[in-house]
Amino acid sequence: MNRSMLICVTLPLAAALTGCPSTPPGGGEEENDSTGITTFGTSGDGDGDSGDGDAGDGDGDPGDGDSGDGDDDGPDCGEVSIIPEYVPPNVMLVVDASGSMVSPANNWDHDLDEMTPDVTRWFSLHGVVDSVMSNFGPAMYAGIQRFPSADACDPHPCYDITSCTVSGTPEVGVALDNAAEVLAAIPGPDATSEDIEGGTPATKGINSAINHLLDSNPNLERYILLVTDGAANCNTDLPFPDYIESYDETLPTTVEAAFMNDNITTFVVGIDIIDELVGAGADGAPEANPFERLNDVALAGGAPKNGGMDTEKFFNATNQDELLAALEEILGNVTSCEIDLTMTEEGPPAPEQIPFVEFTSDGETVPKIDNCDTEDGWTWVEEGLIVTFCGTYCTDFKNGAATFDGKYGCPPPG
Repeated sequence: MNRSMLICVTLPLAAALTGCPSTPPGGGEEENDSTGITTFGTSGDGDGDSGDGDAGDGDGDPGDGDSGDGDDDGPDCGEVSIIPEYVPPNVMLVVDASGSMVSPANNWDHDLDEMTPDVTRWFSLHGVVDSVMSNFGPAMYAGIQRFPSADACDPHPCYDITSCTVSGTPEVGVALDNAAEVLAAIPGPDATSEDIEGGTPATKGINSAINHLLDSNPNLERYILLVTDGAANCNTDLPFPDYIESYDETLPTTVEAAFMNDNITTFVVGIDIIDELVGAGADGAPEANPFERLNDVALAGGAPKNGGMDTEKFFNATNQDELLAALEEILGNVTSCEIDLTMTEEGPPAPEQIPFVEFTSDGETVPKIDNCDTEDGWTWVEEGLIVTFCGTYCTDFKNGAATFDGKYGCPPPG
């Protein structure tokens, strides 16, 4: 990715770090910068005088006060408060609502249980969208764009330009904590071909999402999550029936341009994508290897799985649990609990203070932990520079349910 995945926090949460900055704080005035972190210096009048240092007390000793010349070798142990602000990102879900998503021929074993009936891919996608919006909705400005739109293929069925109809604006624009609005705007889990039909005009869906993000707050990180069960078609610059039966080569170039020019990152999630050529003949699906094509899109979007080191560049789900895990992993990364202490006016703790950094929440000590994937507490992402909260502390942090107080401690004298 061409930018840091670190974000600072905009819900009403304040983490006050009190203690020993490596650089003496200023004069107690509030300072704001573009990092989303507000700092307050509280160490005095900023003129370098100690205020109580004496030249001597008349007994021949040189005095027991500070010289006031600011030349101490150790860290300054004045007080400094740091208030990180969580800034939720803008996230557009761009979801496949083509006919294959509800076709009985494409039903899958969503729970890997032979005793339960197979379900449509849309049934699983709807359930996953419901889950992630409930879990991450308070931590992101989210919206949804379906492709094709609800008015595609009217009348039913269709093998023409109406199969590629996509609304020029998303079904739901980005907003904070809007799970109900997102779910109300898409067909329910038991949708059929009466509700969902048409081709796979992914590029049109992406373009609508890009335009919406460009019209949204430019100071927020911007992401697209493309979820699809096949290769794109509907490049309507091609003649009929080529735009239905051919792969849309403009999809990877579109997401690449959004990434390179507009700083919009696209994640790609596939639903049971196979690595073979499909769609030959006049069947309404593009002739392409969807695995290879989605690999291209994932690389172009700037966020391939595992940094592009795997054969599979996109997140490929073969059941509903894997689909949920993929979206949770992506959203967990873009709604981070990391705080970059180097972005504050005072900077990170001095090296000798690092072992003495501590945090509390509601007066209770937040444990320092080793494994953020399995434990609740806080830990260093980069020791002394970047800190993160983990587990329930992270969830509460993003949802505005927890505030944190921190202290840069000083090593004991001697």
